Amino acid sequence: MKVGFITIGQSPRVDVVPEIKPYLGDAEIIECGALDGLTLEEIKELAPKEGDYVLVSRLRDGTQVRLSREKIVKRLQECIKKLEEEVDVIGFLCTGEFPELTSRKLLVEPSLLLLKTVSALGVSNLGVIVPDPDQVEMTRRKWEGIAENLKVQSVSPYIGKKEDFIKAAQELKECDLIVMDCIGYTLSSKKIVKEITKKPVVLPRTLMARVIGELLEG
Repeated sequence: MKVGFITIGQSPRVDVVPEIKPYLGDAEIIECGALDGLTLEEIKELAPKEGDYVLVSRLRDGTQVRLSREKIVKRLQECIKKLEEEVDVIGFLCTGEFPELTSRKLLVEPSLLLLKTVSALGVSNLGVIVPDPDQVEMTRRKWEGIAENLKVQSVSPYIGKKEDFIKAAQELKECDLIVMDCIGYTLSSKKIVKEITKKPVVLPRTLMARVIGELLEG
């Protein structure tokens, strides 16, 4: 079986794929990035303007990059079209919302997985961690209606330090469940948040990987 992964940044995502590979058995992995083949100048043109839906990702060299959702939709669809010819299942390495993306193969979107999973759990007090302060209000809109009370903190998975995660987690100690709402968050960052809050923590990369693993299992 073959699995395709699409990133809004550049591939390969050496910060993500090795960590989720154990959940995928012996599946062959093929990656595609929305920013693959672009120069730094071209990438800068994709930066968000005021009022844009802000996304945060990573370049191949580990540099953090801020992107406008609207400016990369077409490039993401091109990645899907390319991978459709080669793989059985496609995983989207981003928790942003992209309702307009279409695929002839199964497309696993972490944003939908997170929303449906947390909704099914009936949580009253929800904590959410996102990469960028400019995503806080957008995140409130995304999660409203899923829980009665919502607290949002921001820490970058790419440039945030351990103490930043500790501080954010301390603000979320009263929550029943914490969602780390970005594919960039690692198992080690989850561990920090879980140790501080003593609450269940949902990590998008492993949630998605477990679902894909279930789809691949023979």
